[in-house]
This record gives sequence, structure tokens and C-alpha cells, in this order.
Amino acid sequence: MKTKLIFTSLLLLATVSLFAQEGSKRYGFKSATVKYNTSVMGQNVESTTYIDNSGALECQKTKMSVPGMGDVESAVITKEGKIWSVNYALKSVQEVNTEQPNFNDLSEDAIKKYNIKEVGKEKFLDKDCTVYTMENEAQGMKAQVKVWVYKGLGLKQETDIAGMKILATAKEINEGATILPQVFEVPNF
Repeated sequence: MKTKLIFTSLLLLATVSLFAQEGSKRYGFKSATVKYNTSVMGQNVESTTYIDNSGALECQKTKMSVPGMGDVESAVITKEGKIWSVNYALKSVQEVNTEQPNFNDLSEDAIKKYNIKEVGKEKFLDKDCTVYTMENEAQGMKAQVKVWVYKGLGLKQETDIAGMKILATAKEINEGATILPQVFEVPNF
């Protein structure tokens, strides 16, 4: 149960940071790599997000140690207006149906649906961020989220899901990075 909750939380975390909307620029830059550290139930999880074409292509790769399972590698790949969750250990690929706000082009519908409120401006990693609060729901669990957004990208995120706290922070961002196309390939196991 604890492992399922961790994976559910990580999926929620990943999907909150992936604001998939076809035909709309998700980020105010063309490409980037972003390294994140996420703290979930006392575990630290490292991940790297690869972004190209202003967010039309995105891949978040994660590697974490799970008791009883060892190292588990996963990815969330966004392209062609779709999102796939990949578990390399289980050799499984699943298309994920999710809808998230696009903070680079925030609509009135998204503001109402997710109860989004702008709560201030702060610097994070020397980037000028707009800070928002919002509510999200995944697999029947309600989440309270506070996110620091830079050019549409969440650089810091505090999430509370049923009393469980998750903190995700970018450690570095490299705008203008060259990303190899194979990073966005969905595996066919």
C-alpha cells in the first residue's frame, strides 16, 4: 500500500508539472533541462525533465530506490498532445488521461476548475516566479498545491495529499539546452 501511495504521489507530482495542452506553448522558452529533487515520505527522489519545442515535447525521467524492489526507473513522456507513463522495471507503458492547467496561458476555466489563486511573486534559482495555490485530484485523493512558476514551468512545488507532504524543488535549469530526439521516444516493450 505504501509503495502504491508513493507511485500515486509521484504520478500526481509529475502530472502537475506537465501542463499538457496541444496547440498551446506551455513554456516561455524553446528548450531546457531541469534537475529536480523531490522529498516523499522521507525519501529523496532525483529526476530530470527534458523540454523541447516550448513544451510540445517533454520527458521527466526518475530513478528511485523502493524497499523490496530496488532501484525503479520511470518516465513521463509528453508528445503529440498525449502523456505516457513508463515503468522500465515492469516494462510497462500506459497512456495517462490527465488534464492540467497551462500556466503559460492560464484560462478562466482552469482557474475555476483548479481553484487557482496567484499569491505572490518570489525569486527561486534567481528566476522571477509567480506563486500560485491550487487544488488537484488524482485517483480520488485531493491535493493542495503551492507552485512557483517561471515562464510556465513549476520550479518549486509543495503538495499536501491526505496529510502526506511532498516537496519538489528544481536544483538547476539549463534553458536553451540541446535535447536529443530519442529522449522523447515511447518504448515498445
